[in-house]
Amino acid sequence: LIQIADLVTEMKEVKHPFKAGIKAQKGIEF
Repeated sequence: LIQIADLVTEMKEVKHPFKAGIKAQKGIEF
């Protein structure tokens, strides 16, 4: 369960800058 929570948190941090208006960076979203 901890591993899943860490994965969700990691994905959340990745999507956070995307919502801020930053375009998907090559290597992260692709």
